[in-house]
Amino acid sequence: MNTLQNRHILLVDDMPSIHEDFRKILTARPAARDLDDLEATLFGQAASPSGDGFELDSAYQGHEGVAKVEASVQAGRPYAMAFVDMRMPPGWDGVETIERLWRIDPQVQIVICTAYSDYPWEEVLARLDVQDRLLIVKKPFDMIEVSQLARTLTAKWELTRQATLQMSSLEEAVQNLTATEAALRQSNKELEAFAYAVSHDLRTPLSIMNAFSNLLAKELGGHASKRVLHYLSRIQASAVVGAQLIDDLLSLAQVSRAELCMEPVDLSAISRQLMGEYRSVVPQREASITVQDGLWVHGDQRLIRIAMQHLLDNAWKFASLRTHTEIEVGRLDGADGEAVFFVRDNGSGFDMAYAGKLFGTFQRLHAVHEFPGTGAGLVTVSRIVGRHGGRVWADSKLGEGATFYFTLPSASRQRPPSENHIDPQENRSAP
Repeated sequence: MNTLQNRHILLVDDMPSIHEDFRKILTARPAARDLDDLEATLFGQAASPSGDGFELDSAYQGHEGVAKVEASVQAGRPYAMAFVDMRMPPGWDGVETIERLWRIDPQVQIVICTAYSDYPWEEVLARLDVQDRLLIVKKPFDMIEVSQLARTLTAKWELTRQATLQMSSLEEAVQNLTATEAALRQSNKELEAFAYAVSHDLRTPLSIMNAFSNLLAKELGGHASKRVLHYLSRIQASAVVGAQLIDDLLSLAQVSRAELCMEPVDLSAISRQLMGEYRSVVPQREASITVQDGLWVHGDQRLIRIAMQHLLDNAWKFASLRTHTEIEVGRLDGADGEAVFFVRDNGSGFDMAYAGKLFGTFQRLHAVHEFPGTGAGLVTVSRIVGRHGGRVWADSKLGEGATFYFTLPSASRQRPPSENHIDPQENRSAP
């Protein structure tokens, strides 16, 4: 049976005349069906049922009605609704019959038919306590009233069943998505653990390769040809690059797996300290460094420092070919009031057509001989910002510098008390 077209009705009443009246109202008459079939044949249309076309079953006592409901449920053909008389001596009354019906099939819609009751209506409703599936009509009632009740409540049963099926499907879909998400998380953890283990184990052979190539170069001394020395230098350089790649992989894995320790973080102080370190390494370089005051965020200080180190390292590196380096760290207000931080430089920039590669693992937009590195820095930045619920993106023009934007949870701009706080003016370079 198609449960979404259920017109199966039960009548429980001890008066045979009531059953005859209901049958006349709710079931299709054979003569009318013949006329409908003839009309459909003559005009080429689908036949429609005469009358209301309900399937009506009769029970003359409560226990008989309960038995029919139980049999219908077991057969997979539940009743959409039942008309139940209130007084059916000598057996159960309507209230007890309905209680037993709902124990078997809680979804069946019920109409109580009565001229008077042994219970006050408040007591009936309190005892049954399921008012959303219960209506009460007083005898005598006309055929329109019975017909409309049957149409309305069977339609309600259909809609309720459909909603239940959809809810079950949604719950199953949610469970599947939850299971899939858990499986993906587990798979990611296993992949990260595998990458960490492999990267760690590869360190030793690369170190050995580099060490023995250096020993071989010393052993050969000045007796080796230029070609041999060139080969050795290539081996040594590749070993160094391989070791750097492994270190970057390990660092990336640690960033992804590290536990977050959330606290107020001063980006201004971190930026000035890092830029001071870069300037101390290359003191002869002409550079203007501008860092906005009060750049406070809420996050893991260690990880955020790593992210800022990669962003500023990129700015310092890609502006190295300029006669005068310009780097700026600041904050903007987004369209929705969100705090947007940025690191801007006047370096070599890049073509925005390749911007999608910026945050891919070990993706590079410049050749190694132009600017050294493995391409892991921006991936690390993306991972750290993502773990804090933020976003990172870039804007650039080739040869005109680049700006990297990112969002992080905001924190108070007021400096929290801390003995280890870095003075906002410390290591600040004048433009």
